[in-house]
Formats: sequence, structure tokens, C-alpha cells
Amino acid sequence: MRAASQIAAIVDQALNSALFALEAKIVSVKGGRATVRPTAKRTFGDNQDPIEYAEVEDVRLVSLVWDGGKSGISGRVKPGDECLLVALSHGNDDEPDHKTLSSAVAFCGFSDFASHQMPDGAGLRLFSGSAFIEMDDGTIKGNTGQGASFELTGNKVSINAPGGMDITAPMTTIHGDMTISGAISQGSGGGSDATFGGNVKVTGTSEAADHVSDGISGKDHDHLEQGDGKPTSKPRRN
Repeated sequence: MRAASQIAAIVDQALNSALFALEAKIVSVKGGRATVRPTAKRTFGDNQDPIEYAEVEDVRLVSLVWDGGKSGISGRVKPGDECLLVALSHGNDDEPDHKTLSSAVAFCGFSDFASHQMPDGAGLRLFSGSAFIEMDDGTIKGNTGQGASFELTGNKVSINAPGGMDITAPMTTIHGDMTISGAISQGSGGGSDATFGGNVKVTGTSEAADHVSDGISGKDHDHLEQGDGKPTSKPRRN
């Protein structure tokens, strides 16, 4: 029977030779596979000089994906990006093989170097460069990093677009009242009509090529004598 110290030495040797996970960096990326270099170094009992790991080729890049690949989080992966190189076990359903880097996958996005450090102030943040979307209980915010932003707080939505907004839709319906603090222009080029179902009040000057009231043209119909000595006349024009 082996001594306990011998058994412990055998177990330690087996565990030390097994690889589970290593910090690493992406060397190159092509078609969902990558060449990855572990950043850690390794020492052996008979040689205390640290030895670098060799590059590992044809490593699968994996990320958070659900629903058969229809839902998930993805992003650009570039050389120099940090990742977590994890050795997987594969076998013949009876006993898994020994964990080695030849069957490793790279989990991208595992890094503490970022423009928004952990722990972050937001409950959840997605960001790319200066653009971001952040979520907290009752609040969702987004910003392009170049001036445009939106905010959903409680039951209110605010949009800030200094460069303007372009909406393309065959028909847009607004339920409720609408207040416009600036100018409004309709039917650019004269090719569209405006229809109002209620009363229209104008506090300023109303200008038009013609005003039609109850089917009568204000431009073309004759008025009774207006003091100019004629029995009928056209409307006065200033």
C-alpha cells in the first residue's frame, strides 16, 4: 500500500498537469475561430524558470447565446483583446479525456480593462466606444456619444436630437394632445394636403393663395358694394 505522502504527490502531479482555464489574448481572428496566446507562464518542479505557453490555433470563440442562436450578445473581437481560455473535456460518453488546450474555447469579454469599469454605477450597461445604453429599475438611457440621446423614466420618454429626426412611415398616429414649441412645415414642395377634423384657431396672420369657406372662394367671388362706388367688386387686396 502506498504511503499517504506518495498518493498526495501523485494527485498533485495529476492536478498540476491538468489545464482548466487561463487568461489569454487574441492573436488573430478568422471565421469565428481564433489563434490565442495564454498570457500566463508555467513552471515545473525540476525547472523553476517560467515558460511561456505556445499559441493555440483554431480556438472556438463563444459568447452569451440563447434560443438556438437567435438571441444573444455579440461584438467585434480584435487582436490584443483579452479572453478566458477554457479547456473542455471530450470523451466517448464513458469517461472524459484529459483536459488540454487542444480542446479549449475562448470566452471573449472577460477583462477588467474597459472604459466603464466594474463595478459600474448602472444596473446594466451595453457600450461601444462613447455610445451606450444603460438600464436601472424604472429607467432606460441611451446616448450616441455625439449629442443624440434618449431617456425613458417612469412613464415618460425624452428624446434629444440636436441634428434633427427623420421618420419614414406610410402613416403615423399620435394618440393624445401634441404641443409644438417651434415652427412646423407641412407638404414640402406643395404636393401634400393637411386635414383637420376640429376647429382651427390662428392668433397670427393666415396666408393662403385662396381661402374657401363653405365652398365659396374668397379669391374669386364678388362682394356687395364696399364703399368704392361700385355695386359689386372683388375682395380688397392690400
